Order: sequence, then C-alpha cells, then structure tokens
Amino acid sequence: MDEFKNRIENKQEEYIQFLKKLIGFDTSVIRHGEDGQEYEAQQWMARYLEGLGCEVEMFEPDNERMKSYPGYNAGHSYHKRPNVSARYRGSGGGKSLILNGHMDTMPAGDLKRWKYDPWEMTEEDGKLYGLGTDDMKGGLSAAVLALELVLSMGYQPKGDIIILSVVDEEGGGNGSLACVDRGITADGVIIAEGTNMEVFPVNRGAWLGEVEVDGKPIHASLKGFGESAIDKMVKIMNTLYELEAKWMATKRHPLLAPITFNMGYIHGGVAASTVPDHCMMKFEIDYYPSEIDKFGNWKKVDKHTVVREVEDYVYNMAKGDPWMREHMPRFTWFQDCSPFETQTEHPLVQKLADAAGEVTGRRVITGMSAGCDARHFTNIAGIPTVVFGPGSCHNAHVYNEYLPKKQFFQAIETYAKMIVEWTR
Repeated sequence: MDEFKNRIENKQEEYIQFLKKLIGFDTSVIRHGEDGQEYEAQQWMARYLEGLGCEVEMFEPDNERMKSYPGYNAGHSYHKRPNVSARYRGSGGGKSLILNGHMDTMPAGDLKRWKYDPWEMTEEDGKLYGLGTDDMKGGLSAAVLALELVLSMGYQPKGDIIILSVVDEEGGGNGSLACVDRGITADGVIIAEGTNMEVFPVNRGAWLGEVEVDGKPIHASLKGFGESAIDKMVKIMNTLYELEAKWMATKRHPLLAPITFNMGYIHGGVAASTVPDHCMMKFEIDYYPSEIDKFGNWKKVDKHTVVREVEDYVYNMAKGDPWMREHMPRFTWFQDCSPFETQTEHPLVQKLADAAGEVTGRRVITGMSAGCDARHFTNIAGIPTVVFGPGSCHNAHVYNEYLPKKQFFQAIETYAKMIVEWTR
C-alpha cells in the first residue's frame, strides 16, 4: 500500500488547503454548547462529500427524541446546527465502518493571546496553527480525505463507509447521540479525536457536579458569631481531595491513567466585610469503566455508585461539623460523560493498531483520559468503537492550538489503510 503514501505526497498541498478551508469557518460553541455556529461549515462539508459520491443527509438533533438517553445534555438549541451523515455505499459483503468527527470547537478566548489569527491556519516549523486544528478538524479532515484518497485510487469497498460530521461535541456530545438515535450504525466506529496516533479502545468517564453550602452571615469583625460558607467549602474541597487520593491508591485500570478530580469553579460571599452566607463550587470527578480493586478483583463500574460514594464521603465529613450537620451540603450532577470500553483483542482494535504501526512505526494501544463521543456508540448502540487520530489532548482547549503536519498526513494514510482492510 505504498501507493497511498506516494499519492499523499503528490496531494499534500491539496489536503492542506482542505484543512485550511475548514479552519476558516468559525464553528465555536456558545455558552458551552447551548448554541453554536456550525451551519456554514456543515453545508460546505456536505457539498464536498456529495462530490465524492456519498449519499448525504443533514439533520438537526432533536431534543425531544434524545432526552430519554443517558448522557443527554438538556437546554441546547440546534436551530441551524445540523449533523452531516454521508454514506458511501459498498458493493456488498464487507464490514461497514463509521468515521466520526465533530465540527464544533471551543471559543477562541482572548485573541491577543494567539500567535496567529485562530481562523487563518498558519504553518510554522512543521506545525499547523489554528483553532480546531488539533480538536478536531484535523482528524475530521483526515477521515474525509482518506475516503477521497481510497476512491481516487479506484478502490471500491465492499462494506459501507459512513462519515459523520457532528455538532456540539464540546457541549457534551448530543450531536453523536442524535446519530445513534437516528439508527445510524456500522460494524465498527473510529472517533478521529487526537490520540498522538495511538489506539484508544477505552477512556475514563467523568461526572460534572456542583455542590452548595450555606453559612451564617455577620459582620466580619464578629466572625466568631457567624459561620463562613467559604470556610465550609474549603473543608468540602479538602475532603474531595482526600477521596481522590484514596481512589488513586485503590483503583486501577491497565490502560488508563490514575483517577483525578478537578475543582474548576468556586463562588461565594458578597463582600470582604461580611462572613459569607453561601458558597458554590463546580467540579469534575473522573472514574473508570471497569477497574481492578484493592483486592485484585476486576469489576464493571456503575456510574451511579460513583455519585453515591462521592456524596456519602462528603456527608460523613459534614456530620462531624456542628454547623454542616444541620445545614448539609447540596449536590447537583449536571453532566454525565460516561466512559466506553472495547476489548483490546477485538479485530477493530488490532487491525487499526496494525495500520497505525505500519504508517508511524509505533504500534501503541492505550487509554484516553478525557471523555468523547465514543460512549454513545458503545454504550447505547453496542458498536465496537476506538478513538484514534492526529494531535493530542495536550494541544486541545489552549491558546495557539496546533496540529503536527506530519501526523495529519499519517492519519490520512492510516484511515485509508483501515478502510481497505476493514471493508474487504
């Protein structure tokens, strides 16, 4: 299959211009996905895929249809935010493959902190700078261009190839959930998120939560007669860090990094001169899909048990505080990003690892720390799924986001090889 490499060498500028065009669309989400601006980019993508001979459908996610699914995120508008589903029909008899990527990006933030215009892809020292190059227009483009490459070389797959360009992944994944609800299925799914060209058949899950605690306000000069809600929240925070340390010592998964908690936002009080009467904190709790416990037993993890364990740990601490015992902290869990897991011996995992090894010289199967859309395809649709793509989580959600140019071309080649191997 060195023909792939040779063809990519000859088409490098064309492929770079494809990604540059996609970066030029501002598809950043608004208020963490409550709204977005993917429409024009999705129209352009649909036209390109139609030009490859795909049967293309554009549809807006339906909140009413999705609301009963686990992992659904409520309160998001999908007016003029369509998914693009493109199916290239195989000749019959081969396995089908979904290549999935999201069109939305995080907001650019403070433009003064960008080295280059976020929407004008700029190459420097082998790096492609721009908003979405790493997360994940690079992977989405590589998937689409792999199909273009395979077809341009006259290969006719036996199985169907489905390209899914979805919206609102950054807001929780309702775009891919809508595809699953619509019945779009295949024999395997590759999520084109950045994995540093390593194969991820598993990721950690995450619960996003909020905890509130009340205090007793009084003038700061009389602090001893009041109860500081901020001080109580510090105790809650330290208790969560204590639980984090306990989990890191007693829970493990052979492909995944240790579990971590993140305290991401805290707000409390009204003035420096007043003992605060209320404090609120938002946080993230990571967990495994399955784990080896402290006794060496392998078990599947129930996400609701994770919530109960966190709450109980904090409540037990609060019962020892005279004020909190009568004014218990209140938890709200507002986003569920469940983990996924495909067994490493599955042919989808092994064939993709073989293809990646041939292209990059590195055959690595490991796990993903962050959440992604893979969970919808495995947990709801029951489809074997892996995450694999150019770039890295270290370059996502940052200023001066970039994608290694070499990995962009390697991803095109790897996806093309996988299309041929999987759809025989």
